[in-house]
Amino acid sequence: MSIRITILFFISTMLVLHARAQDPTEPDFHQWAKTPPMGWNSWDCFGPSVTEAEVKANADYMAENLAAHGWEYIVVDIRWYVDNQTSGHYNAFNNSTFIYDEYGRFLPSPTRFPSSLNGQGFKPLADYVHGLGLKFGIHIMRGVPKVAINNKLPIKGGNGKTAADIYSTALECTWLKDMYTIDASREGAQEYYNSIFELYAAWGVDFVKIDDLSRPYHAPEIEMIRKAIDHTGRPMVLSMSPGATPLDQHAHAKENANMWRTVDDFWDNWSQLNYQFGVCADWAPYISPGAWPDADMLPLGHIAIRGERGVDRYTNFTEDEQYTLMSLWSIFKSPLMFGGHLPDNDAFTNALLTNEEVLFMHNSSVGNKQWYRQDGGIAWIADDPSNGDKYVALFNTGGNEFVTTDHLLYRSGPISTLTDDYGVNIDIPIPEGSNTLFLIVDDASDGISFDHADWINPTLHLKDGTTLNLTDLDWEYATAEWGSVAVNQSVTGGPLNVDGTVYDNGIGTHSKSIILYEIPDNTVRFTAFAGLDIGGTSQVGTPTLEFMVATADPTPREVDPNKAVANSGRISRTMQRAGKYLSADITGAEKLYLVVTDAGDNFNYDHADWIQPTLFGPNGESLPLTSLDWVSATSGWDQVKKNTSLDNNPLTVNGVVYADGLGVNSYSIIEYDLPAGYTRFVSLCGFDDEVLGAPEGVSMEFLVFTESPQKTSTITLPVDLPELGFSGDCAVRDLWAGSDIGIFSGLEFAPMVSNHGAELYRIAALDRSDEVSVTLSGPTQVDLGDNFTLDMAVSADAVSQSGWIMLYQDGVDLATLQLDESGKAQYSTSLSTSGTFAYVARYSGNAEYNPKASATLEVSTMVTSTQSAAEASRQVTVYRQGGTPYLKGLEVGDAVQVYNVMGQKLSDFKVRSDVVPIPAAAKGIVLLVIRTTDKHMFALMTVQP
Repeated sequence: MSIRITILFFISTMLVLHARAQDPTEPDFHQWAKTPPMGWNSWDCFGPSVTEAEVKANADYMAENLAAHGWEYIVVDIRWYVDNQTSGHYNAFNNSTFIYDEYGRFLPSPTRFPSSLNGQGFKPLADYVHGLGLKFGIHIMRGVPKVAINNKLPIKGGNGKTAADIYSTALECTWLKDMYTIDASREGAQEYYNSIFELYAAWGVDFVKIDDLSRPYHAPEIEMIRKAIDHTGRPMVLSMSPGATPLDQHAHAKENANMWRTVDDFWDNWSQLNYQFGVCADWAPYISPGAWPDADMLPLGHIAIRGERGVDRYTNFTEDEQYTLMSLWSIFKSPLMFGGHLPDNDAFTNALLTNEEVLFMHNSSVGNKQWYRQDGGIAWIADDPSNGDKYVALFNTGGNEFVTTDHLLYRSGPISTLTDDYGVNIDIPIPEGSNTLFLIVDDASDGISFDHADWINPTLHLKDGTTLNLTDLDWEYATAEWGSVAVNQSVTGGPLNVDGTVYDNGIGTHSKSIILYEIPDNTVRFTAFAGLDIGGTSQVGTPTLEFMVATADPTPREVDPNKAVANSGRISRTMQRAGKYLSADITGAEKLYLVVTDAGDNFNYDHADWIQPTLFGPNGESLPLTSLDWVSATSGWDQVKKNTSLDNNPLTVNGVVYADGLGVNSYSIIEYDLPAGYTRFVSLCGFDDEVLGAPEGVSMEFLVFTESPQKTSTITLPVDLPELGFSGDCAVRDLWAGSDIGIFSGLEFAPMVSNHGAELYRIAALDRSDEVSVTLSGPTQVDLGDNFTLDMAVSADAVSQSGWIMLYQDGVDLATLQLDESGKAQYSTSLSTSGTFAYVARYSGNAEYNPKASATLEVSTMVTSTQSAAEASRQVTVYRQGGTPYLKGLEVGDAVQVYNVMGQKLSDFKVRSDVVPIPAAAKGIVLLVIRTTDKHMFALMTVQP
């Protein structure tokens, strides 16, 4: 039989088995996770010590209770290859009993995974999970095992090279010492990665989480891993860990992985959840089908049974916080990996995991992004591309915090001994005109134990190009929960020492700490290295803290400063010593509240004076406030005094004596009913000279309100429907409650959101027009394998043509595309099999128009333009090196599909280098379908085992 006839035989076989179009610009592995993966991972509840029985118990529960809702992955996390691992403490290299094969590849512990005996590995467990209709995953560490290096074990297919030939001690993992880096330039490096993934493919692994990979970002090893997975021919979702993955590596991450972590390990405390809002907003532009920024696991349900963090417990998150977590992860489209022990789930937890409307949004929504963030309220929005509805998620992040986080300039996220170098470099701009700087160390919500913190080389960069060491300035105040803040030494009085490096310049402190400096108003940048001092890391404990920087006062208040119509800022013996004049617009107000706070520290000696408080009318008429009776008046010490200081002395500010005014001590609130007709309130505010020599305190803040200054635990978050494109009536549905809540328009919809809580809504326009048309155009005949373009356009009478196009091939969703400003979209694709295929473009609709579908476009393929490799200008052949078969004649960028004699696709990959190993599944007679930039080639060959 000639090669040409054999090729046609293969083609005819494939016509029946393979008839999908492909996007030639998209890596094939993205098809393995077109929606964010959902599953269970053993880490949060069993740490590094999970057993086979525990894995099966969770798999059984998922199959029975969650699989119908899209949950499908069962993932065994870290150190499954250590036979004597029984607790949450995992970094014990010298005391670990490793299980591995003759090629230096880790194998499951037979003690913990009995079915792995006799060299069966994870295959029996994977078969069990597959038998439940689920998928099986494992966790591995980047690199090559030290035990393989020490024993100079051979690399399978490595042409005689051993593990000792491919490793480097550079960039060794700082928090787990099982592995060394694999040097991509060494012969045998790629072959080692090929060998381990070949083993995992033989086990039936569907998902691989690889740790110590994306922070720091190890691009050479990531690329080797990508090639190794593709080499197996088996779809394996690649999850990169830990975070934070550098934002500037988003393109490389997408080119090589299905998901990558955006933060370090996430646990069940509000501080870490609150931090996620900023991170998710930063990563939202890079959400893409098959390539998902990963906000980390869901620490819900029963966790830490033998966990790495904390005691055995049910999640510390309140129910409101759990709604916040699930709402944010879902509208951000993060992968959902549940961390609790599933058999112990309660009804509330299962309700979070099985809400079909929320999960539909998570899987299908597009255009996901933060809409606004203000005053403790955050809103996210997304679109339903099938019908033009909008999703809106509302979050209340205020309250119960050591500091308020709305206006921070910088947050490090949690810093622990898992963080590289035990610290983080800070380099941030300072807003123009700022004259205060707050350095904050929080405990990351896990308690203050061992949280010794250092600000190393804190430096102000001035507009004229000069610098100023912050340690050369005196602070306004400095607090720490333990010990005393110190300059150029640690909080315990020793040298500043972070991860073994000693520094001469810096500030030693301890969470929870706030240090306030008055800085030059021409400061433009602040730099420092912030890390864990050895005073904490040398102890037997788990220091975890977070560094923050602010120029606005972040300390909480008993009142809501966002409601104030005037605010003095901090007044003390060193800041605004002469006091400050406040002027507040009170037009139309019926109430006036004069408030003095302690400026975030304490009320000691905070003797505050309102000097000559006066109401003014529009024509200059005035009324002394002291001529009115107050409705109520409180003082944090003693009682409010009229026309004298708190100690009954003449009112005196900065050496000047005044006859008219009010003397108080923080916290103080004085309430007045305002007479009609006055439009402005004016007063000088300052501390009274009678406390000028006080031993402490004397720090305060004056605020003016025209509504009650008290905080509320529930806030109203507006949903501006016209801003979202809704000009008329809309139907609003509560997704968590599963109920329709009413018809709204304009600014009518403004839900109340509880503290740390969330609300999630679907909004649908009513009375939309049908006067819209959708066209789909493209070629009706194409050569097999050639790229072609489909053009879609939406026309309407109105200017607005926003929305999405869902493109279908033979009734199957092919792509979701956003319309441009002119209402158009394009999609490039190709067909790898002969036949006639039907395409339909369906417009989502928007706030003005109903969904509409195009007419069907039929596209037929031809094989006349195809070539065999033998007829083409280049030959594709097989050669061997070190016993491993490679392909010769391919070029970088070629897309290759490998089929067996039955027409089954064995592998699907893109050529990424000149060295192309033949996929492990390719044995015997195989057909290569090679898609180049300008043609489609076939190559028929025999691959010897």
